[in-house]
Amino acid sequence: MSDFICTNEQYSSGFEVNEYQGRISLISARESNGKIYQKWGEQEIGKDKTKRLPVSVELGSSREDAIENLKMAIAKLQVAGMEQGANPPPYGATDVDDVPF
Repeated sequence: MSDFICTNEQYSSGFEVNEYQGRISLISARESNGKIYQKWGEQEIGKDKTKRLPVSVELGSSREDAIENLKMAIAKLQVAGMEQGANPPPYGATDVDDVPF
């Protein structure tokens, strides 16, 4: 599974939903000429050791875990929006024209 979602059309950047060794994650990526390029960086893995890995956020070790973790993130964003006086769209809204940004 690998799906790119563009979040910045000006720079053709966003993230890729990726599954690797049973772990589902979001990987920072960009699109150029129809091809997706993951952003990689050096990460410290031990004392004086670095390794090049994709810049990612692990969502869970199963689709169900990933979905539940994303639902928690959406709920936190909705609560934060209500605290700031914003009126976030209801969970599951499909009309992207109503997105406030």
